[in-house]
Amino acid sequence: MIQTLMRGLNQKNMEAMVKSYDLKEFYHPELFPLKETYDLTFKTLSTRTGLRVAADIVARGASVDEKTREAVALIMGDIPKTAILRSKDENELNQYKIMLAMAGNNPDQKALIDAWAEDTEFCWNGTASRIEWMALRQISRGKITLTNTNNASVVSEFDVDYELPASHKLGYDGSSASWATNSAKPISVDFRKMVERAKAEGIKLRYAFMNLSTFVKFTQIEEVIKTCASFAQNALNIAQIPSLEQVNAALLNLPYLRGLQIVVLDQDITIELKDGSRATANPFEDDVVMFAESKQLGTTYWMKPADLDVQAEPSLKTLHGYTCIKKYAETNPLKEVTMGIANAFPAWTTAPSCYLLDVTHSSWSFDA
Repeated sequence: MIQTLMRGLNQKNMEAMVKSYDLKEFYHPELFPLKETYDLTFKTLSTRTGLRVAADIVARGASVDEKTREAVALIMGDIPKTAILRSKDENELNQYKIMLAMAGNNPDQKALIDAWAEDTEFCWNGTASRIEWMALRQISRGKITLTNTNNASVVSEFDVDYELPASHKLGYDGSSASWATNSAKPISVDFRKMVERAKAEGIKLRYAFMNLSTFVKFTQIEEVIKTCASFAQNALNIAQIPSLEQVNAALLNLPYLRGLQIVVLDQDITIELKDGSRATANPFEDDVVMFAESKQLGTTYWMKPADLDVQAEPSLKTLHGYTCIKKYAETNPLKEVTMGIANAFPAWTTAPSCYLLDVTHSSWSFDA
């Protein structure tokens, strides 16, 4: 193993390149802010805090009954290792050698920098994409289970179930209908019943999360179009598909929704399996709405990868955020290797106060 076959590449300029990457295209840093931990476990402590339980009126001199202290639920597990590897083989390295000669052996030429930087960026985005996948997958299903259809590498076990009670995983209300039909009542029935159900448990729902496909289905329902239309549009019987801004403005005018707002998660993540096949989709499940009190749903716990502590090996390594980018070259066979490594997990600490709605079935159908 040697450090690199890329002419002019060193620790300083690789670190500068990696530090220029950010997570602006991902939702999980906002939904699950980062927090460094010092062991490879995550713990989500949850209790119903903030409930205003009324005091009793008692006679002077009488004993006072003790109120129940809310139980603390604990979900914990190991933080998984996320890793991605990309390499340039001998043919690609020969192409790089030709580029170098054409550039007059000047390693500062942009094309030569791009030749190695495309791999570092690919690996940076790869680790962030898997964290994003875990974050959005779990909040739309209530759990994560890795299988050979959504993860290429073998893991001993990674199955996180937040164990939401059945009362928090529902289908559309009986007086409504599937959102696939125009007769559905997503606002006056489904949203309203969800807000009222949560209110009875002391939970104030403020946000309804859904993916773009579900939002498109929502905006084509007659009740939504009429609720969001202006008086003039209704009088003239003009049907117009509303925007997210128009929908949220209309929802604010409905007192029974208590300020509920829709958040659309428009994200596509590509999963590549061992056979080379790829599937691209939004990890937030279609036809699901997740209701929550806050846009901050939990914490992304992360720990520095052990690779950073290995000083003996001749490789280039830099840490940015939770991701370690590592580069090295091998001579038999000849190849340039780039890796992205992260120990990180977005723990959904607010799960017990969240609700899931299956908008195309009369009961929750995503437990399989």
